[in-house]
Amino acid sequence: MRTKLLMVLLCGAFATCASARRKPPSSARPATAAPSGKPPSSEANSGMRKIKHVIWIIQENHSFDSYFGTYPGADGFPPSTCVPVLPGSKRCIKPFHMPKGEPVYDLHHGWQNEHAAYDNGMMDGFVWAEGSPFTMGYLDNRDIPNYWSYARHYTLCDRFFSSEMSESLTNHLYSVAAQSGGLIGGLSSIKSIEEVLGEKGGFSFASIVKSFTKGSVSWKYYVETRPMTADHNSYGVLPSLWFGEPKTFSLWNPLAGFKAVRENPGQMKNLVDLKEYFQDLNSGTLPEVSWIVPTFEDSEHPPETLAPVARGMWYVTNIINALMKSPYWKDSVVFLTWDDYGGFYDHVPPPIVDAFGYGPRVPTLVISPYAKADYVSHFTYDFTSMLKFIEDRWNLPPLTQRDAHADGMQDCFDFEQSPLPALVFQIPSKLPRPERVMYQDYQPYVPPPVVNRTPQRQSQKPQGAVQ
Repeated sequence: MRTKLLMVLLCGAFATCASARRKPPSSARPATAAPSGKPPSSEANSGMRKIKHVIWIIQENHSFDSYFGTYPGADGFPPSTCVPVLPGSKRCIKPFHMPKGEPVYDLHHGWQNEHAAYDNGMMDGFVWAEGSPFTMGYLDNRDIPNYWSYARHYTLCDRFFSSEMSESLTNHLYSVAAQSGGLIGGLSSIKSIEEVLGEKGGFSFASIVKSFTKGSVSWKYYVETRPMTADHNSYGVLPSLWFGEPKTFSLWNPLAGFKAVRENPGQMKNLVDLKEYFQDLNSGTLPEVSWIVPTFEDSEHPPETLAPVARGMWYVTNIINALMKSPYWKDSVVFLTWDDYGGFYDHVPPPIVDAFGYGPRVPTLVISPYAKADYVSHFTYDFTSMLKFIEDRWNLPPLTQRDAHADGMQDCFDFEQSPLPALVFQIPSKLPRPERVMYQDYQPYVPPPVVNRTPQRQSQKPQGAVQ
């Protein structure tokens, strides 16, 4: 059955490219192009003081087009989209609704593959760089109805880019430090940080929690955990991503890799199990700034067999439901993002702001009583935009040039509007369960080109790790 499906995608979906391969991609909806004016300033939106709690939920590995490429009013797939199977080929694959249960393997999304897919801004290398037609598969309201409902009731950002044209760890670093320290790949331990970056004891550059300490801003980094069972070693995925330990450094838990954090008991105590989030909501102890990261099975990270998207959606919904049912809803904002494109196609060339990024667009939702309702923001953002928002709100200094010059997402809010009501969903009693299968990934159709890494620092993907 699976072989037949692949043949349909590779043969029946082939088409002649509607335009020459080297022609830059056209916009699907010209009206949704990036605004030409300046974004609203923090001074213009002094009402942001109404926000007393920021909850930043970070899920895994989907591009904007893969989740919202058909969303009305957003900059989604141009009608003529068809990506060549191989460089220079006249055969190409159009976007298609992702078949149930696919993809059963992960899609490559490291530095080399991502640059090959980007192809100097042509955005036409995805199929051969990812090694699979499933890079062109998308989901919609049938598959992720809660996310589309959040978009209709609150704000969707259609020009939100990943911060680095690379994988999970590097982008998670931007979410806490506005830089990756020169890293372009995944690392799995403090020892690997020392070996690759030459930084004894872990990352030496500053994270925003240093500013929190000076500014007396309360914070926590919530990590979902699971008890390990006897058969889990067969998955081929890092155990820390399946089961998580809040105080152990991992690809999605970068703060534990910072030397200054690890050597400060007062900061380490803020790396906690996700269970504390629900306790904090009930006990009135929710901090001012929170990050929330999942275990693998709730992350939406391909393969679909190991981390069903629907399961991840309901995991996120449960977190947001709990906030909306609490007294904290009235003065909070949820930033819901995905850490990198995960190998899925996106048609918008990311602006190149420095040697590291941006990377492809990722879905981002702004959920708050003060988010603009049923609104698509077309300003350009990345993960440092959340940091900029936090810095503006609590009067903190920038960490790097990235967050200093980032758009602080003021366009997503209207602090003069009547507060929007909560949108609470009924959680099903039975959620999709991950299958007990081995983690695998697709291989590129042809080797990706060698990319000049100077002056960037090279790292190797740890065996058995996901990105």
